[in-house]
Amino acid sequence: MFNKKSLKAVKNNAFKAALVGFSGVALVMSLSACSPVSSLKSTYEGQPFPQMPAPEVATYVLDLSGSTNPAAQLDALGSGITDFIAGQSLGNPFAQTPVAPRGLSIQFVTQNSAQAPRLLLVSANSGANLYNFVKEKTPNLEGARQLWDGLINARTQIWQDSALEANSAECVNQVIKMLGRQQLLPAALREPSNMICQDAKQSNAALKRLKEFVSNPSITMGSDVEGAILLSLKNLEAAKGELPSAHLSLVIASDLVDEVSLSLPRRLTGSDSTQICAIANKDASAQSANFNDVNVVIVGARNSKYAPKLLDQVHSYWSCYFTQIGITNINEQSDLSGF
Repeated sequence: MFNKKSLKAVKNNAFKAALVGFSGVALVMSLSACSPVSSLKSTYEGQPFPQMPAPEVATYVLDLSGSTNPAAQLDALGSGITDFIAGQSLGNPFAQTPVAPRGLSIQFVTQNSAQAPRLLLVSANSGANLYNFVKEKTPNLEGARQLWDGLINARTQIWQDSALEANSAECVNQVIKMLGRQQLLPAALREPSNMICQDAKQSNAALKRLKEFVSNPSITMGSDVEGAILLSLKNLEAAKGELPSAHLSLVIASDLVDEVSLSLPRRLTGSDSTQICAIANKDASAQSANFNDVNVVIVGARNSKYAPKLLDQVHSYWSCYFTQIGITNINEQSDLSGF
């Protein structure tokens, strides 16, 4: 027989089970970051946890040399940059068509591209880290999906809020508030909320530096295109070492006319396609690395003061150069709309 105290405990537990839903399992513990959630997942889910797609990591090369219009080149990249930093960079493993987390860096073409700053606008690690948290800490698939949607929504809302950028504690509180009712308690939501705030703060600060550098570069401008491309390729390979499954893209907003290290206008004058390819192969042979896992997108190549004939020669040169270092997937676009 139950005594009064036991009967009261049974009623309380039944009430708590009803709050969970109709899953048939009573979860009465508070869902905090330290709850043994993993042992309960198989009971709740009945289906595998969705896998996060392989991350996509890109470097955008922005040409600030005198042969191009930097504002036009930035506009050509604009839609792509916005897509990365407005919140979608986190990815979404719960979407009908899963979306990969994305990382984006900016490299500039200047007189000596090695002297230009490299800006990290978003890191693919942010989405990967949030995914690991959600996978480990949420008690069921529906709760994970709900939390992920809330995190993306919060990231989209706060990334340009300068007041929250300056106040990390208030930012975390605001994100928790934006998340609304979740299966995790507010204390457990502080960790992913802090990740969201730090990710948004990094993007906002990097975007400000990008605009400031474009309007006032503070270093000598020039057309060291090869230097910017090689730096970008090496950085992408470093990202591959950190994220082995990552898909790598190099997006170049430039007319590709290198007057500094390669002296292309002088060296390509009067050359036919065969001769141009021979020159490019010789130049590229100085690079020992193979970058066959990098996709290249050339944007705004005709945004140039140079004559179309030279631009055609330069295009042929880089096609051969890229092939020589293992890059065969090359696309050319006027801008990044819909890319």
